[in-house]
Amino acid sequence: MAHTYYGSDGLILTSISRQNFDSGLSRVDCIYKCRTTKADDLEPTLAAGLRLPDRQDFLIRENATRKDETDGFTTFTVSGFYATLVTSPNAVTPIPSVLGAQLSSCDLLTTIKYLPSSTSTSDGLGANYRLSVLCDTITRKFTMLPTDSVTSLNFPEETLKTKILSASSYAGGGPLSVDELEAAWLQDSAASRLSPIYGAGLQEYVAKSQYIPGTLEASISGLVEIMNINRTSFGSYDEVTVTWGLALKSATVNLVYRIMGWP
Repeated sequence: MAHTYYGSDGLILTSISRQNFDSGLSRVDCIYKCRTTKADDLEPTLAAGLRLPDRQDFLIRENATRKDETDGFTTFTVSGFYATLVTSPNAVTPIPSVLGAQLSSCDLLTTIKYLPSSTSTSDGLGANYRLSVLCDTITRKFTMLPTDSVTSLNFPEETLKTKILSASSYAGGGPLSVDELEAAWLQDSAASRLSPIYGAGLQEYVAKSQYIPGTLEASISGLVEIMNINRTSFGSYDEVTVTWGLALKSATVNLVYRIMGWP
């Protein structure tokens, strides 16, 4: 038995679903139907880069999938994307932030200096260490235009911290904690050593570390920098995941030896 269709000659939206993501990206999946006799004319309106007929805010990422049915109708399945393009959290559009951690390392140097100096005393390097450091990271996911550079992003305002796990001497030996390092410097500062000074024979030098206990972690913390970028294209929008962390820098602890009674 034949059926006569008196409906529209255009695309008929029969199904739509929407999904919103934390990054500010939104996706709609649409199903359209039309007469197969009109399908060739209507298919170009669902091409990649165009706007969805019933959702003008959404851009089509890939050409619609076409299926010619046996009932005289054609089904098109297509997805469109919309993005807020907000790259910094605000009261209207918050961007979730995920705090993480990254294991890094940097050098710690110690130097020895004698005061007053002379040709008979020898300044030089003390022990050198490799610090194992755990650093905070922060990760955000948001949307950008394909032509936008991540260099235009504002750095996160959150304070990132570091924690020194251990210090390994380049001279060998087992790893030391920060407390053990500080104790060694204080012990060295409490000691004295004899060193020749020109015209005066052996003179007693007393050590005094310029290191302030509890400041080592702050001294190795550098500027915030981008650690990792993951960028995915959704046609006219990109979803970008960026991780920021701290750039570590080498630190130096000075051990200064002065002659007894020297200011």
